[in-house]
Amino acid sequence: MSSANRPFEYALAAIDIDETLIGPDKKIGLANRKAIAELQSRGCRVVLASGRRHANMLPYYAELGLDDYVVSCQGARVQHATTGEILHRAEVDPASAASLVAEGLARGFGILLWLDDQVLGQGDSRLIGKYEHLADDPVARVDLAAAVPQSAEKVVWLGEPDLINKTRAEMHDRLDNKLLTTITESWSLEFTALEADKRHGLAALALRLGIPREAVLAFGDGNNDAGMLAWAGMGVAMPHGRASAHAAARIVAPEGDRESALARGVEHLLRRPDGVMVA
Repeated sequence: MSSANRPFEYALAAIDIDETLIGPDKKIGLANRKAIAELQSRGCRVVLASGRRHANMLPYYAELGLDDYVVSCQGARVQHATTGEILHRAEVDPASAASLVAEGLARGFGILLWLDDQVLGQGDSRLIGKYEHLADDPVARVDLAAAVPQSAEKVVWLGEPDLINKTRAEMHDRLDNKLLTTITESWSLEFTALEADKRHGLAALALRLGIPREAVLAFGDGNNDAGMLAWAGMGVAMPHGRASAHAAARIVAPEGDRESALARGVEHLLRRPDGVMVA
């Protein structure tokens, strides 16, 4: 049976937002819209899975006409966009959040504290502003010592890339089996709960929907996408993605304009020869 005639084997697709669904212009291009519609026409349910906050992702759901679950904050929360039903929560405990905030401030990092409904920040205003511009997400500047202890979806340290890279190795060794440490941007080191990973959020959603792992698609580009790309039955990495994403995926989309990388990934997936998995 040709690839054009065989039944589509995937029932759920999870798509990252930044540098996957949207490119540098922060808009959903026509090619990517058509690719999502193509997946849906084949009976594949589409959700978004992002490091962004739940509320920060909702405008993209509205733009795409999606009414479904949202895998947010790297998988720290899986919540329905309209009903509010929560399937999965994984937060940094209050004591750990307070400790990370205090240590980060003492070491001179800019700090972001992600709570249920807002992001609080203290320190390097340039890097905090860089986050606000990247994610279109305002940060309330506060004295963070007065804001903790309480559970947090993330604690983020902001600093120069060389320092962030060095610090990630140190903190990973220290916090292994306690918290996840992830570099999302070269200047951003994120601390999350062990089950605040997109693969855990996506697995919880697939279980809720009764969809086997083998029937799950995932599309992404970043370090925080690697887990779900590896877990899904078919992980598709963007060509401009991080090395970790490429290593975790089973397909890498063809090179080209970043704005349409997702569309090329979907096309490549649909056109692959029968029985051939592209590395």
